[in-house]
Amino acid sequence: MKTIKLFRNLWILAAAALAATGCEKEHAAPGGAATVSEAARAAFETRYPDASQVRWEMKGEYAVAEFAWNGTRAAASGHAAWFVNADGRWSMTETDIRFDELPEAVRRAFEAGEYASWRVDDVDKLERSGVEVIYVIEVEQNGTEMDLYYTADGVLVKCVADSGADYDYGDFIPSAPSGGIESFIASRYPGARIIDVDAEYEGTEVELVDAGRVKHELFFDRGENWQYTKTELRRAELPSAVVAAWEASDYSEAKGYRLDDVDLYETASEGTFYRLELESRGGDVKVKITPDGTLSLYEAPQTGGGAAVGSSIEEFIASRYPGAVILEKDYDDGYLEVDIRHEGVEKELRFNGAGQWLKSSWEVRVASLPAAVTEAVRNSAYADYRIDDAEFVETPDGVWYALELEGSRDRELTLRVTPEGTLLDR
Repeated sequence: MKTIKLFRNLWILAAAALAATGCEKEHAAPGGAATVSEAARAAFETRYPDASQVRWEMKGEYAVAEFAWNGTRAAASGHAAWFVNADGRWSMTETDIRFDELPEAVRRAFEAGEYASWRVDDVDKLERSGVEVIYVIEVEQNGTEMDLYYTADGVLVKCVADSGADYDYGDFIPSAPSGGIESFIASRYPGARIIDVDAEYEGTEVELVDAGRVKHELFFDRGENWQYTKTELRRAELPSAVVAAWEASDYSEAKGYRLDDVDLYETASEGTFYRLELESRGGDVKVKITPDGTLSLYEAPQTGGGAAVGSSIEEFIASRYPGAVILEKDYDDGYLEVDIRHEGVEKELRFNGAGQWLKSSWEVRVASLPAAVTEAVRNSAYADYRIDDAEFVETPDGVWYALELEGSRDRELTLRVTPEGTLLDR
């Protein structure tokens, strides 16, 4: 990635350099060391004069040196330094470190967090040009892997699931923020520390931690105009007027809804509001509540362009869902969820930390289910159940309808049925 101003060039370069399934975590295909420029080699020797066991390879536009270095206590640990091959500019260095070499604040934050009981597989230190140093703790439990990203003072800024053993942090190299974006951040968030800058065709996303150690996600359009700031909140941080409006609505906890996530949105077009993601046995819903307590159902912007999802995800969506508009993105349990509008239907796509597509799903009307599907239910052990809700699911392994069935005495279950009428469950 180069500068924020070169959106289209960034998009094209990234698409050529990165694998087609990349995203928040992309795996660049290595190239031959013979093409490493003299500028990159000279910059490396200046920065790491005591390096030994140096091995070069090309990854897209970057020349990457893997080496040992006696300039740190972790001399025996592995290092990988990334340089822009064209001019030798240093971009990032990854260093394997021991858990006990983490800053004390990071160790305390991890040990007090929800993943403290998980087994630590690896620890990396990421130094990147122009942004904060990040420490990544890779943990594993029962076959599930998570990468936990911390600032040096212990702020957990990102959790990513299933990144893959060969992930090299290549897509975590930030773009350089433009003067306009830097000025906006300095004015709105004095003393903030930039964690990441992701410039894509749709716009630019900036992740930062403010002076109060609160993480924010800012999005700017292609003209570098601020569109919104998103801040994840805890339930206890909701204003009383917002809580009262929720409790008085048809989506309250008393009516069977559970709060799954809450975000504060400060926007250029709609002002400030709180978005609550609610779950229930009858389906999920997102509501929008203004600070004065006005509640309405949340609707994503019709025009899209509200999320930087990475060039390879954009390519995947354009290929699989031609003409789709990206509405927004979010993270759930470490997985990237991207909402799109395709052929008039809102669809949710899920990707793992390696940028691999896992599934797409969208609601369908029960009345529009194929006859083979409804007939399969009628001929099954659940013939006396009513189809209450239906969703179409696509995965790399196949497609099916996920049917929510409701029987007598409030009995409920979910049944998977292929479009041809084959039951996949039970």
